[in-house]
Amino acid sequence: MRYYLVKQQKVVNNVNARSPGYLIIPPLGCPDVYPGQPCPTCPPCPCTPGLLQTEIFQYTAISDGMKNVYKNSDAVIQFSTSGILDPNSVSIVNLFINGILQTSNLYTLQPGALILSDVPVQGVPLILQFIKITSS
Repeated sequence: MRYYLVKQQKVVNNVNARSPGYLIIPPLGCPDVYPGQPCPTCPPCPCTPGLLQTEIFQYTAISDGMKNVYKNSDAVIQFSTSGILDPNSVSIVNLFINGILQTSNLYTLQPGALILSDVPVQGVPLILQFIKITSS
């Protein structure tokens, strides 16, 4: 979550401070991500939903320079937290090849399989990031 650092006008009970005090406040204007205080008239308040929660999963493989289809069995276990998930069960999917985000027209994703439109260079990492967003 992004926070903004705001300089305080007056520091109370800190006479020996070498620098002015700072107050950290959350960003305003986005109630879906950082909701305000609930309405006093309607507990529980349906107009102020809870914070959004995320789960992040990662599948990592290393290109062998010959194939363009990667399966769960190709995962590098030390760097993976999951296999290749069903794209319909997550909110966002990102594919990074050699650290560069790829557009979705360059690959096809199925449960358990990643199909690339081209064969990557040998030794480059393929990282699939799955982000699942739910409301509390």
